[in-house]
Amino acid sequence: MNIKPDWHQIALKIGESGSHDSLHSAWGVECQRWLNAVSEQFGSDYRVEESPNFSIMSNESPRYIKVFSEFLESKLKQIVRTLDGIASDKGYGKHVAMIFQDIDQYYEYVDMFFPDEGEFGLSSGMYINEGYGHFVFPSQDIDMAEPIAVHELTHACLAHLPIPLWLNEGLAVLMEEVLAGNTLYIDKKVVTRHQNYWNKQTIQDFWSGDSFYSSDEGQRLSYHLAHILTRNISQDYLAFSQFVNNANFEDAGSAASIKYLDYSLEQIVGSFLGEGDWHVDLQLNNMTKMMPSHII
Repeated sequence: MNIKPDWHQIALKIGESGSHDSLHSAWGVECQRWLNAVSEQFGSDYRVEESPNFSIMSNESPRYIKVFSEFLESKLKQIVRTLDGIASDKGYGKHVAMIFQDIDQYYEYVDMFFPDEGEFGLSSGMYINEGYGHFVFPSQDIDMAEPIAVHELTHACLAHLPIPLWLNEGLAVLMEEVLAGNTLYIDKKVVTRHQNYWNKQTIQDFWSGDSFYSSDEGQRLSYHLAHILTRNISQDYLAFSQFVNNANFEDAGSAASIKYLDYSLEQIVGSFLGEGDWHVDLQLNNMTKMMPSHII
């Protein structure tokens, strides 16, 4: 089996008829074939370990996988509970995590999902929302892997929503803060960096999602700004939930923001960055739904 299968054809082969259990099993079989092919491609010491909700491909020690899989099972429940009415674990087949033994193998794999040309920021992990959604990262100490896993697992639980990238990333880093202790840090120096970087041109890259792939400081500032905005607008959770469930990447969430939050995105950004031209250009034609890397 190809390490980048034609999931559309696989979906047609499996179909949609049958019980939930039978469909779950059928997707599980295809998932195993795929992971076995990836394992063979990257080295004979790779193997696939199973837990109730996860298939983990790695060459880590049994102890590492035991601790990590228990962590994933726990955080999956917490993400769905914390983002009640937003996050979802519905679907067929298990969640997939790939842990590559080094950064070179990691980039060899993820490069298959990027255009041949262009500059992209460095990353320490990625949720790949293409075909059979899965998250990948290079081997690292368990205490470093856990917050990355929370981030990427949050993306997996939001994959059913057509939300803009800034909101998707904002929710992922917010869950890092809530469930993995990665506290949002803001001081005068940080605010100044934001104010110096964002303007009427760069903010369009934020709304479109392009800035999350930037090879300059715009990538890090994009994650930070997304975190700030998402935390600020989530204080009224009922309104926030309605906003997230109706936000669409095609307008960066503009219409849903006005309808459910009673504020425009321009006003929400302006409350942090100050006065400026922060409007969303509705003529943007490069909106993307792919999840970018979680930066180092």
